[in-house]
Amino acid sequence: MKGITISNVTPQQKIVGVNNRFGNTNLKNQQGTTRVLYDSLPLDGTTELRFFENANARQYPFTNIGAEGNRLNVGESLVVQKVYFGVATINESGVITSFSSPGLLGPSEEWFLGEWNFFIANNQVIKQLPWVLSFGQGFNVTATNENDQAFGTFTDIVIPPLLEFVLTYRINTYTAQTSRRLVCFIEGTAGILAPQTTF
Repeated sequence: MKGITISNVTPQQKIVGVNNRFGNTNLKNQQGTTRVLYDSLPLDGTTELRFFENANARQYPFTNIGAEGNRLNVGESLVVQKVYFGVATINESGVITSFSSPGLLGPSEEWFLGEWNFFIANNQVIKQLPWVLSFGQGFNVTATNENDQAFGTFTDIVIPPLLEFVLTYRINTYTAQTSRRLVCFIEGTAGILAPQTTF
């Protein structure tokens, strides 16, 4: 099933509108871009995975979050338009040896009944979405084909600068996989600091 457009407001207009309400009126003068942020957590049996929280304590390639942690810098903003997951396999030296879709995780009954949430500044902006309907191959309600496992948000969710964001994935129980990490990606239209000019 393919998602439908429910608003005539562009992601760029949404970024400007939300930031104006925060008093950040200069964001419209920053450089527009496309951005993908990701973070990964070990599959150690923890039943609530909190992506992006304390990401500044992890190193590349396990995250692309820098010293700012789970906050965007001044002059930056992001509209979350897609969320998706992958599985990274790690060897004994801590090196990623392969990357695959979440289907590698194992029995679907361990994973598909989970739910995910998204928070910005401790405010819940995505609430209790089922994993299977968001990311399950053949079940994803926003997929454009059977292999599409990226969930397209129905609402443009704006992350303003300097506000912490966390994506949680809650699951009942699963078999720990010490050689694997679950990787969460958030993708969308963004603004980044343009001190001189925009293109």
